[in-house]
Amino acid sequence: MEAETQVDGGVHEGVDRLVAEIDRAVGLIEQLRRDNAELVQQRQALQSEVTRLENELVTSRSDRDRLQQVYDENATLINNKVEIQNKIEVMLSRLDALNQEETNADN
Repeated sequence: MEAETQVDGGVHEGVDRLVAEIDRAVGLIEQLRRDNAELVQQRQALQSEVTRLENELVTSRSDRDRLQQVYDENATLINNKVEIQNKIEVMLSRLDALNQEETNADN
């Protein structure tokens, strides 16, 4: 009987260890599922953030291109303004010269 009790005790001990390991495995699986769900949520949030930042980048590039175009147009206008001012100065000089000739001819 004693041998039978020892076998029963060994079996119970083995079963108890197995139950404990199963409980630990179940706990680990539950934790991994929670971690996975959290990671899925974080990934979705990061994907949304990446999409938002990509849209912001597209908008910023569009704004940069538009501002570059405005700058280029303004630079052209400034260059044209200088040319026009030079032409006006030449015309005014010619008019002044004509006025001087007329004034000198009247005297």
